[in-house]
Amino acid sequence: MAPRKASVKAETAQAVEAVKAADTAAVKAEPAAEEKKAAKAPARKTAAKKVEPAAEKKPAAEKKPAAKTTARKTAAKKAEPAADVVIEFGGKQIVAKEILESAKKDFAAKHEGEELKSIHLYIKPEESVAYYVANDGIGDPEDKVEF
Repeated sequence: MAPRKASVKAETAQAVEAVKAADTAAVKAEPAAEEKKAAKAPARKTAAKKVEPAAEKKPAAEKKPAAKTTARKTAAKKAEPAADVVIEFGGKQIVAKEILESAKKDFAAKHEGEELKSIHLYIKPEESVAYYVANDGIGDPEDKVEF
């Protein structure tokens, strides 16, 4: 990160020096122009100043938001740890994620055309069955998945 900041600062310093040099040249050229055409010289000087500061500000403004979005992305990635739920009962290991996927597939097979909005699992390891209630409806004893 430090080399980038240094190069941005160097570029900004060069742009500022170029603007100052242009202003100095415009100021020196102004007395000579006043002698020839007093009315046209101030208009040219104003136009030259308007173009250069706008060009100077754009690169600095574009580079700063890019750094902020990178920081936000890394913070978002760190916030979500990996999680796994495993239930051990009677010498068996039951992975909750697999049971959930089985319940979703069972719902899709039994209720074609209905959208699954929510699902609640009730795992009964002593019976080797997981009952589910879909879309906050009334549970049906047939809505179950064996494992």
